[in-house]
Amino acid sequence: MTDLVLSHVDAGVQVIRMNRPDKKNALICEMYVALAEAFAQGEADDAVGTFLLLGSQTDFTAGNDLPDFLTWTSLTGSSADGFIRAVAGAKKPVVAAVRGAAMGIGATLLPHCDLVYAAPGTKFLTPFINLGIVPEAASSMTLPQLAGHRRAAEMLLLGEPFDTDKALAIGLINAVVPGEELETAAMAAARKLAAKPRATLLMIKALMKTPPEPVADRLSRESAVFDACLTRPELKEAVAAFTEKRPPDFSKCR
Repeated sequence: MTDLVLSHVDAGVQVIRMNRPDKKNALICEMYVALAEAFAQGEADDAVGTFLLLGSQTDFTAGNDLPDFLTWTSLTGSSADGFIRAVAGAKKPVVAAVRGAAMGIGATLLPHCDLVYAAPGTKFLTPFINLGIVPEAASSMTLPQLAGHRRAAEMLLLGEPFDTDKALAIGLINAVVPGEELETAAMAAARKLAAKPRATLLMIKALMKTPPEPVADRLSRESAVFDACLTRPELKEAVAAFTEKRPPDFSKCR
């Protein structure tokens, strides 16, 4: 794996860091390949319960490196497409900590993350219209779903930067955290997720990612998954821990 992307496992968390700070973590094909590989490794590793996606101490990512971007002939099947699909299709929860520049893919991948924390002063930008291209990462769908049509139109049709206040108001981020505490807070959240009952965590995320359907159909879908949970060891461990007045240990249920 390139040293432009760093990845390791820490307490059940696959920590993935973009590491090109001199270029504001502008993404090149080599980085996209490494990022997708890190997600694939985490998905395949039973020791990993969640992902934590980080940038540098100054920036999350300024999006695509434009000189590299000009060499592209297609997004379909590209390394960038592979990374986008890895995040969007992740079965395990994804936590992101953003600061500085969160532009282009640095903004449009955030709706696919499950928890997002941002430092004050983070600058979000979806600049596609100003480059003469359409948005990617399914953001023409996810942003209207998240923010409503008018706010999404403001983001995608005007292509102007916005701050953490707007990002928080539209639900793009969960919270604004002081810069010196950002990665600690995001890691704490990721570790909490990793300590939850793994199979149940994945079931809940899968349900949340299921496309909208009639309420009656969702009730039936949830009931089927609920019934499966009744015979799993996680419930027995949770009840035993409650009875014995101790914290549950779901690691033995994997």
